[in-house]
Amino acid sequence: MKRRHVLALLGFFSFGGAAVAWRLLASFRRPDAREHIARSIAAIADVMFPGDGLASAAALGLHHLVLAMPDLQAQIANGVVWLDKRAVSQGGSNFLALDEAGKLAALDSAFASHDDGIQSFVLTLRYHLGTAYYSAPAIKSAFAYTGPPQPDGFADFQKRPA
Repeated sequence: MKRRHVLALLGFFSFGGAAVAWRLLASFRRPDAREHIARSIAAIADVMFPGDGLASAAALGLHHLVLAMPDLQAQIANGVVWLDKRAVSQGGSNFLALDEAGKLAALDSAFASHDDGIQSFVLTLRYHLGTAYYSAPAIKSAFAYTGPPQPDGFADFQKRPA
């Protein structure tokens, strides 16, 4: 073995070389923040709209619609951070690590909380996911009645306002 190969190996195994190698290897095992947020929103969608015999919201891909809304990006990121902190207080490593009952408890506490706009976050998610869920053709087709809300429509609103 040549002297420069030995020096290169020594340099690699020094603290600097080991830190670089560790950082490269850690990037393969640690999920990207965007992936974590997307998986968390999918889990929230499934807790809010599990389907109960029909397709769940995440199975329909409705969480992607919410993730694509540019005006919600900061609120989504902050909301996932809040839910992850709540999960830690419940004994989980993050929101995704909780079981179904734990996720439901975390979301219930978010609905009741006045911290950091978390209540607004879950209400906004419920609105957008609910609208998309009950508008999805697979869900609408499961309900037999698609007519007007009353057999004769709204009789008291047939005429122009005076």
